[in-house]
Amino acid sequence: MAYKSFVFAATLFGGVLIESGNAWTARGCVDLDSSTFDKVTSKFRYSLIKFDTAFPYGDKHEAFTNLALETVGATDDLLFVLVGIKDYGEKDNADLGKRFNIPKEYPVIKLFAGDRTEPIDFPPDEEVSSENLRKFLKRNTDLYIGLPGCVQQLDELALKFMSTDDATERQAIVAEVERTERETEAHDPTKKSFPMYLSLMRKIVKSTQTPAHVLSEEMRRVEKLLKEKLSDAKKAELKTRINVMLSFDVLKRALKYERTEL
Repeated sequence: MAYKSFVFAATLFGGVLIESGNAWTARGCVDLDSSTFDKVTSKFRYSLIKFDTAFPYGDKHEAFTNLALETVGATDDLLFVLVGIKDYGEKDNADLGKRFNIPKEYPVIKLFAGDRTEPIDFPPDEEVSSENLRKFLKRNTDLYIGLPGCVQQLDELALKFMSTDDATERQAIVAEVERTERETEAHDPTKKSFPMYLSLMRKIVKSTQTPAHVLSEEMRRVEKLLKEKLSDAKKAELKTRINVMLSFDVLKRALKYERTEL
């Protein structure tokens, strides 16, 4: 369902959203309350919901709403939702807070995915930033959520690469990426991303370990480097490498468990 259609559909649920300018706390997001929560979220494959104070502000709120605005138009399957909870007066949405066990250490962010009965929690010990929210969505949905430094065409080839065990097919994908790199103009901003994808592909092809193990080792190596004293430029490069690695993670659970065991 597209966002424009959603504004119209919401009017059918008691006129809660009569016009987007009056009802949305932030562009790209929609406010829901106890009477509209289930009716609206059930229409979307995924809903990323921020439970917060009735009048949220600050860096965490901006990170959430900025990502919502950036993502509008990229997919019709993801809805960004704001739920304001009041612990005074008429205690608006306090029932939603109780229903989902929302502590008062706001904000609390949860992903409602498909027909799952339980939402997926954004890690409470993780910084609420647009970058971390993107990674959270990338790990827990099958939507294309482009991370900084990633290229959709290369992400799709990375997933294709990881989905096959055939060595010949993997070599063909590497050759396709190499060919696309040569054909990409030098001034194209995506040009600098190609070596990162190719480096990972070549490591996996040459290794006798499983692809998940190679990714796990490389992720751990880069995360260790990030803890060292580095220039801002080097830190940015390493963070991009992590983003690219996440694009290869078609075996999300395998990689997660293998990293836990290491």
